[in-house]
Amino acid sequence: MEPLTMQPLTPILSGPRRPSRFGHDKIADVIAKTLDKFPSNTAVRTNENCDISYRELGTSASNLVGRFEVIGILPGDAVIVKLPRSVDFITVILATQMLGVAFVPVDPSDSDQRLDHIVRNTNAKAIVRPDPSGSMRVERLPTRGGINSAFSNIAYIMHTSGSTGIPKGVPVSQAALLNLVDWYIDMIEFSDGASISQLTRPAFDVSIPEFFLPFATGGTIVLPTTQLQDQIIQTIEFLIQSGTNVIQMVPTLLRSFLGTLEPLPYVAERFTNLKYVVCNGESLPDSVRRRFYSIFPNATLINSYGPTECCVAVSYHYCRRGDADLPVFIGKPASNVDFYVLDETNSDVGFEVEGELCVGGVQTSQAYVADEVQSKLRFVPFLTANGEQVLYRTGDYVVASKENGLRFLGRNDDQIKYRGTRLEKGEITSAIDKTGLCTGSAVVVVDRDDNTGQDLVCIVTPASADVGEVHRQLMDALPNDRVPRVVVPLVELPFTANGKLDQRALERIAKEALRVNLNHATPQAEHGGSPLDHLLEAVHAATRRWVFPSLTARKCDIDSLNFLKIQLKLAENGLMFCDDVYREQDLSLEEWARRIQPVDRSGYQAGAIGKSGQYAEFRDEFAQIIEYIEHRAPSTVVLHSSLVALRNVAANEATTVLLEGIERISASSTIILPAFTLSYCTTQRFHWRETKSETGVLADLVMRELPAGRTKHPAYSMVVTGPRTQELCETDWWRCSPFGDDSIFGEISRSAGLIIGLGTSSFTHVHRCELLADVPYSKTINLRGGADFGGGPIDVSAAVYIRDIQGRPEYSFLAHDTTRDVREMRDVLREFAIAGTYARLVDARDMESKLVPVMRTDPYGFLHERARTEARHAYPSENQGARIA
Repeated sequence: MEPLTMQPLTPILSGPRRPSRFGHDKIADVIAKTLDKFPSNTAVRTNENCDISYRELGTSASNLVGRFEVIGILPGDAVIVKLPRSVDFITVILATQMLGVAFVPVDPSDSDQRLDHIVRNTNAKAIVRPDPSGSMRVERLPTRGGINSAFSNIAYIMHTSGSTGIPKGVPVSQAALLNLVDWYIDMIEFSDGASISQLTRPAFDVSIPEFFLPFATGGTIVLPTTQLQDQIIQTIEFLIQSGTNVIQMVPTLLRSFLGTLEPLPYVAERFTNLKYVVCNGESLPDSVRRRFYSIFPNATLINSYGPTECCVAVSYHYCRRGDADLPVFIGKPASNVDFYVLDETNSDVGFEVEGELCVGGVQTSQAYVADEVQSKLRFVPFLTANGEQVLYRTGDYVVASKENGLRFLGRNDDQIKYRGTRLEKGEITSAIDKTGLCTGSAVVVVDRDDNTGQDLVCIVTPASADVGEVHRQLMDALPNDRVPRVVVPLVELPFTANGKLDQRALERIAKEALRVNLNHATPQAEHGGSPLDHLLEAVHAATRRWVFPSLTARKCDIDSLNFLKIQLKLAENGLMFCDDVYREQDLSLEEWARRIQPVDRSGYQAGAIGKSGQYAEFRDEFAQIIEYIEHRAPSTVVLHSSLVALRNVAANEATTVLLEGIERISASSTIILPAFTLSYCTTQRFHWRETKSETGVLADLVMRELPAGRTKHPAYSMVVTGPRTQELCETDWWRCSPFGDDSIFGEISRSAGLIIGLGTSSFTHVHRCELLADVPYSKTINLRGGADFGGGPIDVSAAVYIRDIQGRPEYSFLAHDTTRDVREMRDVLREFAIAGTYARLVDARDMESKLVPVMRTDPYGFLHERARTEARHAYPSENQGARIA
């Protein structure tokens, strides 16, 4: 193709020209050096398979290479990878690069139609997908003639949205990927001792650095088995425990992340190892920047930019600190990248003038796979000051400045960024056309007024269109992230005087439609709303989005934990499900609502019982524990629990069995459930009913469903049920020491209490052991605040363990190592298998007899190894007698 201009274009901004640190190595060479140099380094850290070394990962990848070769896969072929975020996915990527094969990530939720197109488009030779047994299945695919399948220098092929509903394949060269990795390493100071979280779905190209930075340096991939979107608290906890240094997320997800941490500053402060958060995928609002630095003052927020066609990212900007409003820049070009800002005549516009961004340099692809028409539109040859270059026309309007680089203004075509994923309106309007129900359509992305995210709205004609049927067909035809929130019928679409669609008018219509939709979905009366009203409100509280009553539960992403939240929300309004609806995911919410009835104590237990084999197995497993407890006949039982750890039973079934068991045991034994609220250390406010437990939902459930009370302490409160409930709940524990003889933990010792950890080994009683052992760091401090223990607000001054106070360095370096506890108590622990995890039981006095002597001789050995030096420095052993009043 001839260059578009005769006069050479000059880049408005160019990145530094520098040779790669990898020299002339291919990706396979880089990986081989990492495997050779860092065999013992942790390659992957996950809460499912623990730590996996580079030696182990390399062995698994080499075995997979052998499987590829057996079925005839050769360097330069393409292999489809239809796997979720997992160790298996990481292994496949490593294996493809070792063999010189281009991997093609496909989302597991993609339709067969989309997958078939990608297979034909790339002429893929094999596909890797999950086997029903849980392992990987590698299948040879039949090859098709007539399509060039030579990808000898291609690392991967990423597919983007297509304007005709057909995805476009972007081949990314090894040179482009190595250039990205080279400057990314400098941007976030990544090395063999660093770690990066793998949170991004693999079919989204932002995930690429999360794999290849560690591959190139010997660093660690931190891989939560939970999804940040679905189980945000559990994922956050794992990221903290893993000591992750770098997190990547789109701004929409960052909003949710920050929104979760804002009311929990003591949790945010535990991110002591977090250095960088990198945003990409959509525009970053300045309000998010300010919120970020208010929560993470010691971390750095990076706003990066780059289309898939240019290998993930081509620029970055270190966001400034400060409360003042600032324009959000996407930065200057990275190494070996050129930026051109052009007007409609393909001429340079200069600095501080709006124009379309075109990107050239080593990271720019040359064409789409097997799509000549789209390739000619987007990949255009130009004469430039650097010679003839193929530039990628991004369709993004920007303004360039010498000091800060680029400022993003918006799109100039039908491509849109929605919740971090780039898609084209044409893909959605094409699906609308195929319904045959509409004569015209437009797609609008609306930013919510409260800056919490975006909504997708479709506007269709004529006004008589059956929008319910349109919406149902779109749910079947489109991926979940492209299904509109609402479909609006109009007599005709609004146009400007020039005959173009009036985008501003469309946005006004879409916003009004969303307001009407939300008003319809929100219950209008606190207690007088219909069961459907209350259900929709509960779904919103659990999932943070409003939904249509006609949607199925599966479409609403209601997992077992969200279902538990929904039940709790319904219970607040005196409602409950009369059947086990969770197992009927394909019913609409309207049908679920018909199964809602007022709470009845006997009905609660009978109606919530499921019929699954997992339920029966869980009930039998818990029955064994109950029999053991009843045989021991303790006067006091302390129950710690992590319902998240229960893997083989639905949340509602688990809570039903647990409540029945607790009710049975409480007939003879007093049961104590920690319901700690360490946020008191920050807020200095506590209300016995309104301040919810921060150490698990089971305590709240017992408080709501059984005859129970809550003890009087603003930070270390307990929920109590059983014979001594009144006595323990009337004692002013806030006037006592946290773990001394006068505390409730002293009472547990005197009564020879039985301590249970269900899915957790975090026993709070170990801190009483620390006190008895007189370890140097067992310090408390008095915190004044306001509390209401049921008799009205009072001023209190309560002693709190110094490690529980956010803002103090002890909060991080005095973290307890529970694995040491378990190891020292192995002779007196009784362990039961239950729901894919364990229950550990130990007598309080046995715990003290085992732990206290060892703590006296090795007090720092019960802290995490990385923090022991700091603890010894801050609290040397010769100061054992000191106490902070």
